[in-house]
Amino acid sequence: MLLPGLNIPNSLTLLRILMTPLFVGIVLYGQYKLALWTFFVGAVSDALDGAIARLLNQRTPLGTLLDPVADKIFLSSAVTVIAMTGMVPAWIAIALVSRDIIVISGVVLLKWVETPIPIRPHFWGKLTTLFEIFYLFSVLLRQAGYSYPGHLALIAVLTVFLAFVSGGIYVFQGLSWFQKYKT
Repeated sequence: MLLPGLNIPNSLTLLRILMTPLFVGIVLYGQYKLALWTFFVGAVSDALDGAIARLLNQRTPLGTLLDPVADKIFLSSAVTVIAMTGMVPAWIAIALVSRDIIVISGVVLLKWVETPIPIRPHFWGKLTTLFEIFYLFSVLLRQAGYSYPGHLALIAVLTVFLAFVSGGIYVFQGLSWFQKYKT
């Protein structure tokens, strides 16, 4: 256990949430190499928490809820602050953050109207997260003065496209669950 009362995966998830204001501050102060490595640690913690939970059979109800929340907090904050500093166009941040707000609002609304829904990511949601992490990491590589993948604009467009696809799937699933349990 890293934090009292929490298993390793949940501790890593909480760490990602707690790293968010640190990352935002580092970017705002223009420390791009440190921001790159802080973002890298956040991205790795995202991959590790789920893998460790599965490998060590440490899945918990808290982790099931906390992990997607941590992802939304970390990535939405990252893309917002990176856009605020002019490293990415605002439309990208608007698209990605809007998708997250819509998905989270849908979950909250379904819970409010007492619709039982499973909280689990689907393939397109995971692919979107992977592309978003890759895109933001590439932007930070460029900003920190390192070599970065070419075609950042294409990666950005693919990331936004995947966000719309996965967001649409989540909305469709939410509406289906609502109709199934409220009819």
